[in-house]
Amino acid sequence: MIISIGFVRSASQVLIKEFDWNQNSVDSKLIDVTDLPDFNLQALFIGENEHFNSMVGVLEKEKAFYPILDAKDESLSFVAFEELPAHAFKDLYLKVLNRWTLHHNFTSLENLWTITNHFRDLWKKDRLSFFEEMWYWMKRNVGSVDMTIIFNDVIKLEEKDENNEKKERPKLIQSLLSGTKKGNFHQGGAKEKELMQVYLDKFHDVFEVTEFHPTKGQFVATAQIERSPLIFMARTAQLNQLQRSLLAALFNGLQV
Repeated sequence: MIISIGFVRSASQVLIKEFDWNQNSVDSKLIDVTDLPDFNLQALFIGENEHFNSMVGVLEKEKAFYPILDAKDESLSFVAFEELPAHAFKDLYLKVLNRWTLHHNFTSLENLWTITNHFRDLWKKDRLSFFEEMWYWMKRNVGSVDMTIIFNDVIKLEEKDENNEKKERPKLIQSLLSGTKKGNFHQGGAKEKELMQVYLDKFHDVFEVTEFHPTKGQFVATAQIERSPLIFMARTAQLNQLQRSLLAALFNGLQV
């Protein structure tokens, strides 16, 4: 798992430090501000107001994906950020992650009824939009670096019948919505089919966190909506009881 945090060096440049969670090592790179949308950051620090003002257009689009922070609130200068050792970088990230996810967790709790009803309507009327919005909602509330949702889907295959006429036949497949900063739909294959079988005995529960390994940053959960199984896989540094309860409450609500 790679954790990426940026610090605005100037109106045109951003320093990005990348922390390898497993190797406990840090690398740095300097990028152009225009390339910022191409990076999967977990936070961005800004030290000077004039830099913020010159980047408003870019930051307005980026703030939906990660927190944009005033470096002064952390008593953090550009030089100090540039020289952060691995252990200090990790501590800074966890501090930022806690605040970011806690904000989204409490906001979701305060609006849980509305959120649940919205997802329930999407499930009935527009499954693709359901998975897209669920992907973003879970990623923000868990604070994951990436997210994958595996689900059953039906496609129509065209084949010839005994009279050599073309007929459409439905076929059950696995599909997935996966990505880092943005999710993309893909048709699954043998791996996704096998995963559905591996977690088959878990789908009797509405929602269950089946695996969480904080040292590796690996998270797996299973859920079921109207007998439709779902698998969630993500990389995240933490998963606390508030987040577990929030996810369980949402999926319990979707069963009504």
